[in-house]
Amino acid sequence: MDIKSEVLTELKNMKLPISVSNYEKMFVLSVDGKNGDVCFPCFPLAKELKIAPNKIAENLASSINEQIKKNSIIEKAEAVNGYLNIFAVKQVLAQKIVEEVLNKKEAFGKFDTYKGKTVVLDYSSVNLAKYMHIGHLKTTIIGLVMKNVCEQLGYKTVSINYVGDYGTPFGKMIVAYKKWGNKEDVEKRGVDAVQDLYVKFNQEAEHDESLNEEARLWFKKIENGDKEARELSNWIIELCRGEVERLCNELGAKFDSWRGEGYYTDKMQPVIDELNEKGLLKDSEGAKIVDLTEYGLGVCLIQKSDGTSLYATRDLAAVQDRYNNYKFDVAFYITDVAQKLHFAQWFKICELLNKPYAKNLYHIAYGRYSLPTGKISSRLGKQALLKDLLEAGINKSRAIMQERGTKVTDAEAVSKQVAVGAISYEALKYEKVKDTVFDMDESLNFDGETAPYMQYTYARCCSILEKSGEQAGLTNDMFENINAEQGYELIKLLNKFPQTIVDVYDKKEPCLLIRLLMDIASEFNKFYTNNRIIDNGVVNKQNLCVVNAVKIVLENGFKIVNIPAISKM
Repeated sequence: MDIKSEVLTELKNMKLPISVSNYEKMFVLSVDGKNGDVCFPCFPLAKELKIAPNKIAENLASSINEQIKKNSIIEKAEAVNGYLNIFAVKQVLAQKIVEEVLNKKEAFGKFDTYKGKTVVLDYSSVNLAKYMHIGHLKTTIIGLVMKNVCEQLGYKTVSINYVGDYGTPFGKMIVAYKKWGNKEDVEKRGVDAVQDLYVKFNQEAEHDESLNEEARLWFKKIENGDKEARELSNWIIELCRGEVERLCNELGAKFDSWRGEGYYTDKMQPVIDELNEKGLLKDSEGAKIVDLTEYGLGVCLIQKSDGTSLYATRDLAAVQDRYNNYKFDVAFYITDVAQKLHFAQWFKICELLNKPYAKNLYHIAYGRYSLPTGKISSRLGKQALLKDLLEAGINKSRAIMQERGTKVTDAEAVSKQVAVGAISYEALKYEKVKDTVFDMDESLNFDGETAPYMQYTYARCCSILEKSGEQAGLTNDMFENINAEQGYELIKLLNKFPQTIVDVYDKKEPCLLIRLLMDIASEFNKFYTNNRIIDNGVVNKQNLCVVNAVKIVLENGFKIVNIPAISKM
């Protein structure tokens, strides 16, 4: 429900000292309920009307209070230090909000704003020469949440896992395998053996720089189509990709395309040719570059002096391929903040090439994770593997539920849902650009600001509704006896859900939604403590409707932020 719109509609029908229509954008929702529901700052009018802000607010408040009708949504207006604060009738507002939630159900928070448009989302993008570790968590979860948000707004979404199946790391892998590997061991242990070889290479390369040159030569062979190089790199890719797909599925992230960097091996020359034709390509010590210094973006390397390509070359080829295939309206790239310059550079190149999609490319950057023990480095083998995090989360959540005396019939499935929820929450709870420390023990606390706390709140709603034995129907007088002081702020939080989805999209900030869901869970538990819902077998249907509305909003929200909704814990 649009509270501001409802209030403005009534104000426009009143005879006031000002024309509300002329100042509509200045009316805002109040941050603090003590200051009403809608606020209007009168300071900008002082110069125009040649009246003090306090007096303008007092005149408006007096005029509004005189014209409030019996069935008005406005309860009263107050003037406070130059602000006009408008209070809505709590029972009326509460009924309208809860009715909307209960009537729309899973459609509450859905829009058709971008119906008919397509958004491409590039996220996760795991390097197949490495383990999938905690460093891949934010891109995977933030990307998944942005996909869900886009679908809520009507977009057709295309999720792409632009896997790293190309580049110098595969040259390193081939060198490591030929020097220290053995086929039987790699076939048997798969990605574990591959990662051990990758770490071994980097440890040895610290003392022997010639290994890096050898790796570059093998990558050059891959690009040139050398039979042995291609066979070895494809073998490594096949061994590693299955594990990545399994882990993504465990997290709930499924992709429409797994087309990786290697697919663009033979599609980069047209990019180089186009840049050359448009006069953008320059020679620099044998390499090919695009000079972007006049835009404050430095120099973008397109081709190395040895003829091998770079990320920018492949990204330029990939975006054109995606536009040809999907005719996308918007494209999102979710990576860590360290790649900010990279994206700014090739986005600018798209603009200089007059590409039709140039103005619709967005880099959603996030900060990095570290562990309580320090920074993560897959190069040196210091990392928190995603498979280990999931396993540890499942084991710990199972132990916690056993301690709490859980009676669920499928404890293993619930433990996994708790672990996935905890991991997702950790990736989303702060502003995305912040560097954060991932602490699994803290994330599985059932009593703190965590996913298990929210999941337990949802399970409580389900339990109450089940015990009531009633379908929460609606009648016009249902909310006459609602405890406005205890339930009103909770109901207003539910009403923020649709707009928060819009805000997440506009600001590319998933933490806005996770915070709202946490606020709803916290406020609901206060409501539950202070209000009787089932008393000696008698159901308070007004309060039961609030419980049902909370359940619906939490469930809708959980689907977006990748926290499994668990009915029994």
